[in-house]
Order: sequence, then structure tokens, then C-alpha cells
Amino acid sequence: MTTTLSPRTRRTDVGGPAPGRSRRRTPTAYFWMLVPSVALLLAFAGYPLVRTVMYSFTDLNAAGVGDIVGLDNYVRLFEDDLFREAVRVTVVYTVVSVAIEVVLAWGLALLLQGPISRLGHLLRVIIAIPMALCPVVVGIVWRFLFNPQYGWINALLGTPDRDWTGDPERALGVMIFVDVWAWTPFVFMMLSAGLLAIPDDIKEAARLDGANAVRSFWSITLPLMMPVTLVAMLLRIIDAAKAFDLPYALTSGGPGNATTTVGIFLYKRGFAEFQQGYASALAVVFTLALVVFAVVYLGVMRRADRRAGL
Repeated sequence: MTTTLSPRTRRTDVGGPAPGRSRRRTPTAYFWMLVPSVALLLAFAGYPLVRTVMYSFTDLNAAGVGDIVGLDNYVRLFEDDLFREAVRVTVVYTVVSVAIEVVLAWGLALLLQGPISRLGHLLRVIIAIPMALCPVVVGIVWRFLFNPQYGWINALLGTPDRDWTGDPERALGVMIFVDVWAWTPFVFMMLSAGLLAIPDDIKEAARLDGANAVRSFWSITLPLMMPVTLVAMLLRIIDAAKAFDLPYALTSGGPGNATTTVGIFLYKRGFAEFQQGYASALAVVFTLALVVFAVVYLGVMRRADRRAGL
């Protein structure tokens, strides 16, 4: 005895959706586990961001009172000479400090490359200590060390009464030096982990092919480490560009505006002069600039990875 199936029954047995019908997906347990995190993210990050954008179109003051002024805050921002000077200081501070940190971190990572020994492990822990300190503490400690009357730096260098943080020509260099001291360990940790992850058989194959240490570095180590290096640079560039705590604790933006970064400029406008609407416009522009930079940077990284075949 044979059974004849109708066309509808055959489509059901195959398991595929009928032509022209969309497949309905049932939310999995992982989806429902993400819902609380997404809700908290929208509440604590999305809502303040929306309110900041709304305030940027007002002349809100410290009393929470303000009228809508349209784009006046944005026009004023791009005509503000102090804002342009803060952008210049931030760019110099970010580019120079991150470049030095990457070079130093590469040198330290190559020196400690190889199997982890007790000495190597101890040196890694010592190098990582500055990264574990609070940036405000780092700024205050180095401010005391650079003090012209009782600081240790002048005593060690034999330069009595030299005012390192009070001299406009030296203050930015001091700020870069302290940032390099504090954050080189972060880049070093990322590069050191990347070097340890390179398989030994690749290095052994290069050695059997007659490649010396310099050729192995340029042909194997550097290309394989480039993604790690670029990610470390991206994280440090974003962090240095929006730095506030360490520069403010070290120099408070002075003398004058010699070390006023965008973060310090925003703080002074919003919380010292209580120009909340103007500070909100600055925050919106600065956030958009960092987002655009990150998107372009990641796009360049993906293009470089495709060319390298990674």
C-alpha cells in the first residue's frame, strides 16, 4: 500500500521554508542573557549621550537653566583660539607619547623574548608596576618629584631651582615623559604576549632555511606582530587623546595654556566657568572625532591584513 503526499506535506518534510516566506527564528538562551547587559548599556551610556547632545544646543548654566541657541555653541567652538590651542597640545601630546611608548615597548619585549624564566617573570612584574598605579597618584607623585625647591629630579640632575612644570617650554615635555613612564608597560604587555604566541616551528623553519636574526625579525616577527601593534596603538591613542586625570594632577593645564589638553579645556569650561551648553558641544565634537578616527583606523587595519594575507 502506498501513500501519496500532498505538495504541502512534501515541503514540510524537506524542512525548508516555502518560497516567498521568511524563516522565523526563535530567540536562543544567549539572546535573553544579553538583554540585561544591553538594557544597562542603553541606560548608563546611551541616555547621558543623548542628553549631552540636547544640552549642546542650549546655553545651559550651573543652575540648570538655559534657552535653545541652535548651533551657536558649535560656531563659537570653531572660532575659539583656546580650543584650537588645546587641540594642538592634545595632538602633540598623543602622537609623541604613543610613538615613544611603542618604540620602548618593542625594545623591552624583544629583550625579554623567549621562554619565561624566574628572572624574566620578575622583570615583567617590575615593568608592569606603573600601569597598576592610579593616574591621579602618578601625576601628584611626579609633581612633587619635579618641584623646584624640594624635588628629587633637580637633586639628581644637579639643576637647583629649575622649574620643570612651571616653564612653558618644558611643561609639555614633562607631561609626555610621565605619560611614557606610566603607559609603556601596557604596550609592553600586549607586545610581549604577542611575541610569546608566535609558534616556535615557524622560527625553527626560518632558521633551517638560513635566515639570520635580522631577516627573521623583518620577514616573520614584524608581519605577525603588526595586528597586535596596531591594536595597542589604537587603544593608547584614544586613551591619551581623552586623558584628563594625569595631566590635570601634574600641571593643571598650566603654565598658562601650555599643557591644556582638550579634556582639561572641557573641564574648565563646564565645571569651572559653568558653561554647560558650550562644554556639551565640545564633548559631542570630540566624541565624534574619536569615533571617526577609530573607524578609519580599523578600516586601514583590515585593508593591511588583507594585503598581508592574514
